[in-house]
Amino acid sequence: MSTQPRRDWMDLSSPRPPQERTETSAVSREASRAFAARSGLVTGLARIRSGAARAGNAAAGHLQPVLSVAAAPLRRAAPAWQGAAGRVGAHPLVSRAGEAAKRAGALPWGRALLLAGLGVLGLSALFLAWCAATLPPVSGTPPTPRTLTVQAQDGTPIARRDVARGRAIPLASVSRPMIQAFLAAQDPWFEDGYRLDAAGLAAVIRRSFRDTISDGPRAGGPRLTQRLVRRDIIGTAPGEARSIADRVREAMLVLWLSARESDAQILARALALAPFGPGLVGVDAAARTLFGKEAGDLGTAEAAYLAGLTLAPDLRPDRDVTAIRALGRSVLDGMVMRGKLSAAESAEAGRALDGLSPTGTTPVTRSGFPDLVLAEAAGRLGPDAPREAILRTTLDRDLQAMAEVAVDRRLDAAGRGGTRAGLLVLGPDGSVQAVVAGGTPLADTPEARRAASASLRHLGRDGRPVYDRLVAGPVPAAARRTALLTLLAGLARPPEGAEDPASRDGLFVGPVGDLLVGTYLSGPTAENGAGDGPEALFQDLAAQVAKARPAPVAEAREAARDTARDTGSTGRGASRPAWQNPGERQQAASLRGVPRVIDTGRLRLDGQSVRLAGVEGQGGTLAREFRQYLRRREVTCQPAGGADLYRCRAGDQDLSEVVLFNGAGRAAPGAPPDLQAAEANAKARKAGVWQ
Repeated sequence: MSTQPRRDWMDLSSPRPPQERTETSAVSREASRAFAARSGLVTGLARIRSGAARAGNAAAGHLQPVLSVAAAPLRRAAPAWQGAAGRVGAHPLVSRAGEAAKRAGALPWGRALLLAGLGVLGLSALFLAWCAATLPPVSGTPPTPRTLTVQAQDGTPIARRDVARGRAIPLASVSRPMIQAFLAAQDPWFEDGYRLDAAGLAAVIRRSFRDTISDGPRAGGPRLTQRLVRRDIIGTAPGEARSIADRVREAMLVLWLSARESDAQILARALALAPFGPGLVGVDAAARTLFGKEAGDLGTAEAAYLAGLTLAPDLRPDRDVTAIRALGRSVLDGMVMRGKLSAAESAEAGRALDGLSPTGTTPVTRSGFPDLVLAEAAGRLGPDAPREAILRTTLDRDLQAMAEVAVDRRLDAAGRGGTRAGLLVLGPDGSVQAVVAGGTPLADTPEARRAASASLRHLGRDGRPVYDRLVAGPVPAAARRTALLTLLAGLARPPEGAEDPASRDGLFVGPVGDLLVGTYLSGPTAENGAGDGPEALFQDLAAQVAKARPAPVAEAREAARDTARDTGSTGRGASRPAWQNPGERQQAASLRGVPRVIDTGRLRLDGQSVRLAGVEGQGGTLAREFRQYLRRREVTCQPAGGADLYRCRAGDQDLSEVVLFNGAGRAAPGAPPDLQAAEANAKARKAGVWQ
């Protein structure tokens, strides 16, 4: 068999079917189109690269003069860097380190260890960079201003707790005694020379990682700077746990301030950020708030008082007066040690310090009662601190004035030589109605918290009421007496560090009407202490109360005793109610007389507490207006269903309707329609509480 001429060997195959030839042609056409697409893509990319190259060349031509000018300083600095690198590289330690690295790399796992070390160094560098990026501002974090006001029963303020920060004033605007007292309290060696050499840097870093700041000598300037950074800039309280990041930030800020600011600038910054009690920041705010002066007008005694506050910022300036005075005396001793004050000047300032108290200090604030009520109300105020809050308590200003007069009289009679006197009055519900501290403030104990809770009557936050309670539940006589003795023992506790080994203590507890009164006296002699001193103090207060408040309850009890003697019946038999038929109910008798106003919903009539039916009363200004409205008029009260619930009338006027019509109270749930209409009228006129 012969082959056909001009045919390739690859064609020596049997002819394919027409269908197969058609499929092969289609595949070939698809391959051709794909190849053409790839060729177009490659051509397009080549054009883009060539265009980008031309644009880059053009931009480089335009930017070359600018880059040359910018690189000139680098070219000038390059020889210096190269020389420094050469000197470092020629150092024997560097060559040894390089050889050690080579040997370590040749060891098994040596290269892995080197890479791990480099990774640790890299992470450390990142950590330091993060700490530097998250440094707090050196001006400190400004607090949110707020005002908390504690009021007496009639709405009179008895204590204020402000959160304020003073202005950052230059050091020349601060009095010289204040500067020296502050240095004596914070860092007596601040003015000693200090160098930030290798040893100084190591000392700063070492102290930053310690939990306490040493008070010993040879510390130099950075000690005050370290306290400024840790307490006032970072905001770490003494004894509070600190993270590694906080310690690193402290070291960074201490080194930064020490290198960039002078001693005078650091001292001015410390005075502007130092705490002078809870919520009071800066010497400017402390001087104006506590003494009503500018910082440049502070005397030696006042400066020692404020500097003592910086040693214990948790102390309240108007409460812990005795403890702050003791710290102030130690500040005066420090000023004498530094040679800034003579012994005679220190003694004179100490005498002035013994009689010094901040503005607004009263026996009530020194007792700690307002702070206990604030602590009890904190949970009701919510997690967010209010800008303004008002707390009304059961403290009776008239009774408080009587208690203070009685205590002053007894102290004057005892000569005030080491004698302490205290007095506490509890109401029927266990609330505090008068208090005078004889030793230290009331401690935050369960008994004190219960008394503070019973004493809280109204709580307002940012202009809206949060809590309102007109009457607290009565407390059994035994429980009230136990609570009084416990609280009185706390008030009688001598101040810390007091030297009074020969004192005689005495307590006396007794009732005055429906009040329970406890007195305390401590002195170096028996007649001032455990003798009749406490009872004499009690009798003085009881006489004042009897003169100011006639006791109809006592007269009613005496009349009941006379009736029992005349009829020959015993007190127990007279107190038992008569038998009643089923369905009958003993009706309360009507009352008549001139009432004493407790609030706009309560009266005291014939020695009995009377609640106006359908009224939730208010105290303060509205109660005083209600008292003025009655003006000693006679009132008739008829029982209205409850044990002490009455409908009272003064002439032709229903007092419940009068109170609600004038907006002096709110209608109680379930009040009759006529009383609800009176309340609606007051709302429409925006009278009283509806303003």
